[in-house]
Amino acid sequence: MTDGMHPKRRVSAGEVFERASLVRVAFQTIADTWSMLIMLALQDGALRYNELKRAVGGVSERRLSQTLKQLERDGVVDRNLVRAIPSHVEYSLTAIGEEVVDSLGPLLATILKNAPEVARARRRYDERHAQSAQDT
Repeated sequence: MTDGMHPKRRVSAGEVFERASLVRVAFQTIADTWSMLIMLALQDGALRYNELKRAVGGVSERRLSQTLKQLERDGVVDRNLVRAIPSHVEYSLTAIGEEVVDSLGPLLATILKNAPEVARARRRYDERHAQSAQDT
């Protein structure tokens, strides 16, 4: 089945689990929470560093810088020097980044749809584990 542009296929476990695999290395960068939040923040257009930091919220400057460098290295994010007065840097998604963000849509929809059940499961788990801690 295809969506018109991209054939849908399951990725074999071997492609991801092989430690030296480029797929695994890229997956580790792209599937990182901060990476996903950065890509989602950039989905509507380029942002300056501080705009991106505010949009993502809670990320340290060090972690944001590291993640942006990794995403740029993997070809997911572009870093553009804007020659203006004053000059500044803007970050934007590349075609790969846009494709990744598009693929996050179904995942986010699934998470949102199941959020109430996840909250109930957490409560049940916490109650069971709080009770077992009291029993010991």
